[in-house]
Amino acid sequence: PRLPPLKWTVEAALEMGVPTPVITMSLLMRYRSQVEDTFSGKVVAALRNEFGGHAVEKK
Repeated sequence: PRLPPLKWTVEAALEMGVPTPVITMSLLMRYRSQVEDTFSGKVVAALRNEFGGHAVEKK
């Protein structure tokens, strides 16, 4: 199966020994946000909506 681009990037970097702390953290936060609502996730969503017009959509 095809990996999502962000996951592929993190896995490729790990295989090559390239540190990618910010990209890796963003992937982990993405997974976490799909499992639970956190205060930090809500703050980021509010900022994205305010500055970028990316509305939060609940499924």
